[in-house]
Amino acid sequence: MRTRFTCLEMDGLRSLRGVVLHPEPLEVLLDAEGTATRDVIAAFTLLRELAHGRLQQHLSRPGVTDGLRSPVRLSLSVDWNTYRVELQRFPDGVWRLVEETLDLLAGVAAEFIAPGQEPPPAEEALLASYADLPPEEEPRAPGTGAEEEARMLGDLVHGAMRSMAALLRGFRVQPAGAFDVDAESFLVLEEPDVDLPANAVWDRVQSARAASLRIPVLLFTPSVALADAFDLQDVQRVETPADGASSFRPLLARKEPTG
Repeated sequence: MRTRFTCLEMDGLRSLRGVVLHPEPLEVLLDAEGTATRDVIAAFTLLRELAHGRLQQHLSRPGVTDGLRSPVRLSLSVDWNTYRVELQRFPDGVWRLVEETLDLLAGVAAEFIAPGQEPPPAEEALLASYADLPPEEEPRAPGTGAEEEARMLGDLVHGAMRSMAALLRGFRVQPAGAFDVDAESFLVLEEPDVDLPANAVWDRVQSARAASLRIPVLLFTPSVALADAFDLQDVQRVETPADGASSFRPLLARKEPTG
């Protein structure tokens, strides 16, 4: 079954303030200024580095924390399984995770880091640790009913964390004119040219549509001509006014998806 982004929430990351998106399998973001494009890509980059266990290394790079507003909240729902993190900047200048949770469609919720609970705020997420756990090779001896239930829940959480980490670790930005498809991740395409010839518009539309039949596709562009070549329900117009907060408006009214 094709993976789908069911919800993406971003807050505290430069122009992204209280943004909630329900992306289509093929989501085209028409962003004339490019501000939101930069910040959504920065959000996914942060999640990718977090999934690799390199959060602090990433945050220490020049310019990465510029414009961040504590707290930074990021939430990604894939097929209605939701991974959520919250980062805060502490008085010593270090950004730490104060929340890391996983909510599964199956009704299972796992709080790895939660406000006011042990363990205390962490400098790295547990997502990377779960993702790197090797699968069990030896068959397990049957346990009691409670033990079997605990194992089943643990397997569900482990599998979901591994899938989420694999998806995020595969994140990269590729040109809309030439790209490779990673079946375990998703596709982020960028087309910076405003004035594309008609044949280039056709090629990019057909390529993105074909890829979206296999994996989620996000395409960023300032080109009205390119956006107009897609179906209206697949396009959102992005605007960043003087107050610096980006807004996302679908060209065609959408029904909020339900699980």
